[in-house]
Amino acid sequence: MRNRLRLAAAALAAALYAAPAMSACGPADAGFPASGALTAVPVSVDLAQERVLLGHNGERVATHPLPVSLPDARDPLPRTWMDKVDWSAYRVDGGQASAATLLLFDADGRLCRVERRDRPRRGPPLVSGGYAFEYDAAGVLLRVAEYEAAADNALTISGQVCLKRDAQGALEAFIAGRCGDTGAVASRRYVRNAAGALLRVIDAAGQGAPVAVQTFDEQGRPRQRYVRQHARGAAPDADGGLSAYAQPASTRDRLFVLERDGLSRLSTEVPGNEWRIVRIKDGVPIDDEDMQSWDPRAQTVLAEGVTGSEGQSPLASQDQTRVWNAMRDHPGRVFWYVDPMSRLLLTPAMAPAAWRACTDPGNLAGDACG
Repeated sequence: MRNRLRLAAAALAAALYAAPAMSACGPADAGFPASGALTAVPVSVDLAQERVLLGHNGERVATHPLPVSLPDARDPLPRTWMDKVDWSAYRVDGGQASAATLLLFDADGRLCRVERRDRPRRGPPLVSGGYAFEYDAAGVLLRVAEYEAAADNALTISGQVCLKRDAQGALEAFIAGRCGDTGAVASRRYVRNAAGALLRVIDAAGQGAPVAVQTFDEQGRPRQRYVRQHARGAAPDADGGLSAYAQPASTRDRLFVLERDGLSRLSTEVPGNEWRIVRIKDGVPIDDEDMQSWDPRAQTVLAEGVTGSEGQSPLASQDQTRVWNAMRDHPGRVFWYVDPMSRLLLTPAMAPAAWRACTDPGNLAGDACG
C-alpha cells in the first residue's frame, strides 16, 4: 500500500510540473525536421522583403521582419500578421521548386513553420531560414524561433521570443529569449488584477529598464500613457536627465518636461524676448491651427516678462505655484510662449517614487500610476 501511495504521489507531481501539452506543430526549438503530416503550401512571396499583402477579408496586411504582433489595446493575446494573410492569393501552382516561401500547416490549419527558400540556378531549392511556431494543446501561441542557414546549409536558431502565460492562460510577459532562460529580459509585461482584467502594459528597453506604461480603464479601453525619456527641463542626476511623465493627448507641440523646481530656472537662451506662460481655456481645441500663436481671447496668462541678458525667464514664487498647479490640474493646456509665435507644452515630470510604483508589475492597484 505504501509503495502504491508513493507511486501515485510521484505520478501526481510529474503531472503538476510537466511541460504543457503541445499541438501537432511540436516544439519550436526542435529544428526543421521532415514535414511529416504537415500540409505544405508553396507561395511566391519573399518574406525577407517588406510589403503589403491581401488579407482574408480583403484588407491590407503589412508584413514585418518578425511574425509576432503584440497590440497595446483590446485583446493582448498575440497574433501573427501571417495568420491574417490570404495565402491562397499567392499560392504557386508549379510546386515547391518555384516557391520563394514554403508554409507548413497542421491538420487544424495552424501555421507551424515558415521556410524561406533560395533558388539556385542549378539543383533543388535550399532552405535559407525561417520560423517555427510552438503552441499549447489549446492552440495558444507559446514561442517563435527564427532559423538561419550556416555556411554548410545547416539551420540553426538565430533568435527566439517566448510568451509567458499565467495559470489561466493569459499573457503576462513577452520575452526576447528562450523559454525558461533565467537571463532573458521581458520586453513587455501585462499586469492584471485578481479578476484577470488588464491594468497596465509595461514596455522595457534592452536591459529591462521600463520606458513606457500604457494604462487601461475597467472596460479595457486605453487610458493614460506614461513614458520615460530624456527631458529638457529635468535636473542633472544619475540618470542623465531621464524623466518620466504622463504623455499628453496631443503631441503636435514640442514638450518641455520639467520638475517643480525647474520653473525657477527657465531660460530661452535668447535675450530681450517677450515671453509668457498661458493656459488654453477649456473647450478650445489644442490642435486648432489658429491657436498656435498668442491669442488673449482663448488663453489665460499665468506669468509673463522679458528674457534677461542671458535669456533667463525668471518667475516669481507665486507665479511658479500658479503655473505648476495649472500644469497639474489642466494637463496638455499650459504653454510657454518663448516669443509671440513659438511655444512649448509644459509637462510635469513624475516623481521617481510614482514612476517606480507605475512600473512595478507586482503592483495590482488600479491607480498605480497616480
